[in-house]
Amino acid sequence: MYLEIFGNVMIRDVTSKYLINAANNLRRLVTNLGPLPSFEFVDLSNLKYKERDMLESTLKFWSGRDETKFDADKCWNYRLRKHLGTRYDAIPNVFDWDCSITLHDRKATQINSKEYAHWRQYGMAFELREANYNVPNRSLASGRVFRNSAGDKGVYWGYWGDIICSPYLVFGIDTSECSELNRLVNGKHAYAASTISEVNIRKMFWELENQKDCPLHISVPFLDPSTTNDNISFPDEEVSSQNDPTVENDTDDSKQNMNVENSNSDDCILMKSEKLKEEEEEEEKTSTQAKSNEEPEHPNEDSLTKQFDNTEYVPLDIANTFKVKFLPCNSFLDLSIRYRSLFLKSNDNNSSSLNNRFRIIYIGNSLVHLLSDLHKREIKKDNGLHSKLNSNLDAEECNDKLEDKKVISNESTLENDLFNTDTFNVSFTDLLEDEALLIVESILYIVEVRSEQIKAYCENVKQMACDLGFESIKEIKPMEDHHLYFRFRRKLQ
Repeated sequence: MYLEIFGNVMIRDVTSKYLINAANNLRRLVTNLGPLPSFEFVDLSNLKYKERDMLESTLKFWSGRDETKFDADKCWNYRLRKHLGTRYDAIPNVFDWDCSITLHDRKATQINSKEYAHWRQYGMAFELREANYNVPNRSLASGRVFRNSAGDKGVYWGYWGDIICSPYLVFGIDTSECSELNRLVNGKHAYAASTISEVNIRKMFWELENQKDCPLHISVPFLDPSTTNDNISFPDEEVSSQNDPTVENDTDDSKQNMNVENSNSDDCILMKSEKLKEEEEEEEKTSTQAKSNEEPEHPNEDSLTKQFDNTEYVPLDIANTFKVKFLPCNSFLDLSIRYRSLFLKSNDNNSSSLNNRFRIIYIGNSLVHLLSDLHKREIKKDNGLHSKLNSNLDAEECNDKLEDKKVISNESTLENDLFNTDTFNVSFTDLLEDEALLIVESILYIVEVRSEQIKAYCENVKQMACDLGFESIKEIKPMEDHHLYFRFRRKLQ
């Protein structure tokens, strides 16, 4: 069900009911309208009210309460026609080229060309069950602001997500769980990316619940002989039956008895066949009447919603307690200014006050520019601390600036008393552990990006990371590394 919601624009009816139930629970979590099970690992207190309203509107759209229509098939087709343009008539060749030439050359050989082409054309990546996928997946929709012909702004819901790279790249190319998943048959992989994704998801959820390594008979059940229903013959039993003389005598006696019984049973065959026909006709009549009075096999919408509502939520008993803190979208550049109290240790000698510095930072390829913006802000802040008043200012302007500076200094002393740090001297590196890891997503699997652009991207990321005090852990290989790893080490004085 997770893969179905993650990678399909159309989902099953039962999955849609589950999504509606989950959206209603999450909406109560965002708005605090009703009691919820303990979500102690989720903290939304730092979000702005505007962002809470946006989350609420999105979750309302998921549950279908705003009655906004979302035709996923039509949205996918419009995006596909707009992207391909004149190449739309050559869809099979375009998709095969992008998969077999581009992705396979970049070490994503587990992705099957047929599966990839099917997803590119219909938006269906994981059809793990033989069922009707006829309900739009509202969780993949997003709203954008447009102007109509009259100049008025309005929010329009549509699909603005990925139509090129495929969701197989997330869980479908890692075969480290079992080497058998990487087996080749006639030069092609025996297991496609959809099967590998199912294995990795099963492994991830099981380990999250049980806090230990997932055994193979759970993550890869189709490779474990104990889970199959095949009839297994044991050679020891066959040898013992051949050497036993009583087995031969039993077979001879059974043959004689069969000959006698066959001669007597010929007369009864006609009588039994006529009785069987009459009994079958009576059973068909009774079965048709019973089916008309019985309820349908598939539960209706009300029964599904009641079933999900009545299901008791049991939180995971996680040994290593953690908390996910949601911050505003533009908070990365202000971590060392507005949100430093969330990470720096206070000076009140309280045991509950912990030092929550960063140990691992992950940045997607669409947000790499934040590293450069952060470096520019750090330089600007340092220059502002040492800047002097211009000599051509009037006396009144100088007095005004001095008063503003006193006010700021008073605020800084208050912060220093609370957090034992200097407000103006706190930088981004002060929020890091003595040894921290920076992981940056590469653009290796973006199909339309050329090799020269990938190499230039890796060089730019390396330079931006070095400007912030990070260094490369290993030599960067642009056409092989799907992630770039950098390390920060604090210099002890």
